[in-house]
Amino acid sequence: MELKKLLQQWNSFPEVSMEERPVLSSDLEKIVVKNPLSDAFYLRKKLVLRIAVISVLWLINSWQFRHEWITQGNELYPQGALFVLLAYSLYFHVRLLFFADYPTLLALPLINFLNKLETILDKYILSFKFVSALAGFYLLFGVEKLLARASAGAYETLSRNDWYKWLILIFLSISVDILLLNTIIPRYRKLMATVKKYRDGIHSKAQNK
Repeated sequence: MELKKLLQQWNSFPEVSMEERPVLSSDLEKIVVKNPLSDAFYLRKKLVLRIAVISVLWLINSWQFRHEWITQGNELYPQGALFVLLAYSLYFHVRLLFFADYPTLLALPLINFLNKLETILDKYILSFKFVSALAGFYLLFGVEKLLARASAGAYETLSRNDWYKWLILIFLSISVDILLLNTIIPRYRKLMATVKKYRDGIHSKAQNK
């Protein structure tokens, strides 16, 4: 429904070819600043929130990783791997936010707009892989804290056995990934399929003409 409203706005312009039809006028420029896209397509707030959370987690992890490095603790390798994952996740989300360039997104011709919107949704779906991996690490740390309270012997065994620790980490990450694949991600895949359908429909009409 959101795309239909956007197409109606485009169709309100004078009769020119689809590729030549301007997307922004002086009036629409004001609308862009106020975010004419629906929340389903407008991912800027979600990206900014993720960047803020990942930044805080990265700062905390930097201190923990440094502590483990100095003391040669049992959590050195998990904290080191988490440090790298957080850093790359932060880079990925910042790069996606700059690529989306929401203030000027509607300045693109219709086909380019739909192509970019599809790419943004595709990259956002991919970003859930980072969420799953990060969740696996923090769930593992949670399991270790629970074991430390419930059974000191079990905690010592787990903390000194990297093989069991990485197996649990992989299991938790995959479990979260499966959960996201069956709950949140289908909605974004449906949106991406809708964008692709509209774009392909426009291409078909252009070829028929």
